[in-house]
Amino acid sequence: MTLTERLREKISRAFYNHGLLCASYPIPIILFTGFCILACCYPLLKLPLPGTGPVEFTTPVKDYSPPPVDSDRKQGEPTEQPEWA
Repeated sequence: MTLTERLREKISRAFYNHGLLCASYPIPIILFTGFCILACCYPLLKLPLPGTGPVEFTTPVKDYSPPPVDSDRKQGEPTEQPEWA
């Protein structure tokens, strides 16, 4: 018997034994498979979906207004305010 035939025989035996196991215990196999699928998919529930973002952004700061801008500063001079403000 060659290596290929022995490998084919072992693989066939493994599939046959697996089939016997699934046929002998169908309910536990189905429950175990369902549990594995749910356990693997549970982290997907935490993913943000389109349209589920926050509708309104609130902060604990009430009546916030940006500080006044000094008109005596020159263009390009470093300021305390960030450029994006």
